[in-house]
Amino acid sequence: MRPKPCDSPNALDLIKELDDATEQMMAISVDQVGSPQWQEAFSRQQLAFRVWRDYLYLNADEKPPARLLNIA
Repeated sequence: MRPKPCDSPNALDLIKELDDATEQMMAISVDQVGSPQWQEAFSRQQLAFRVWRDYLYLNADEKPPARLLNIA
């Protein structure tokens, strides 16, 4: 059973967070890769991607194979 629309996150908010997190990570210069600032941005981007992916899987008419659910 699908969740009611009010129970589910807003797709526009989720994709905006993913875009913002990716932009933050890309704004860090290459010499900062691996720094605490980069690690924080990387973690934010990865979380935003997982939340977006989970939202898509939850709302898909056909579920992906279970092996694809463990990609990130």
